[in-house]
This record gives sequence, structure tokens and C-alpha cells, in this order.
Amino acid sequence: MPFGDWNAFEAGNFLRRTRMVFVMERGEELWLVPFVTNQWMHDGMRVTIRRAPTSFGPVGYQIESHLKSGYIQAEIDPPTRTVMNGLVIRLRHPEEKRMRRVTVNGREAKDFNPQRAIIRLKPTSERIVIRAFY
Repeated sequence: MPFGDWNAFEAGNFLRRTRMVFVMERGEELWLVPFVTNQWMHDGMRVTIRRAPTSFGPVGYQIESHLKSGYIQAEIDPPTRTVMNGLVIRLRHPEEKRMRRVTVNGREAKDFNPQRAIIRLKPTSERIVIRAFY
């Protein structure tokens, strides 16, 4: 098959799966970077998404690895069109180290799962700044 000879189903499926790497709805929750590989989080690496369409409204975020300083930081511009029950972000360490602690907007956070590398956030319309320490 020559390059570019995809049918509409294959192209649509490729786009849907690519979207799921960066943003995914799970019921009434919005998950960010659920399937981004931990190899994209080596020190100095960055993942940026702007105005990604979701059923809750457009979302944007930037994740930047500062592993030499012991943390990964995420800045999220959450969607505001439709209220969601929760926002979940997955921040995976490239060496599979577990989170020791998390801050959200400078305050200690308790709702994180080090085994799954996820942080659960309450919905808000304000920018969210997260630091996950390893």
C-alpha cells in the first residue's frame, strides 16, 4: 500500500488514538496525558497542548521536567464550558520513580497515587500549577 492510501476509518482511528495520548474523557472526568510515555519526561523535556477540544471545553497544559531539581511541573488551563467531576493528570518519571509529594498552586496536595503516577484535582476555572516531587 503506498503512503497516503489510508481510508477514512484508518485515518480517523489514528487521530482518535493520538488524541487519547494527550487528553481523554473518562465519564465525568478529564484525564490529561494518560498515555504519554515516561521517556518524554527526561530532564528538560516539555509537552505542550493548546486549546485541545474536550466535551468540557478546550483545555491547555504544559508539562516540563526538572528532574535534576527533583520534580516535574505542570501548568493547566482547565476547560470551563461544562462542569466536570474531576481532573486527573498522569506524570510519569522516566526511571519509574514514585512521587513522594505533590503541591498544587503552592499547597501540599494529598489526592495523588504514587503507584499509578496520577494526581486528582478538583475542577476550577483558574490556572493550576502542579509540582510532583520524586
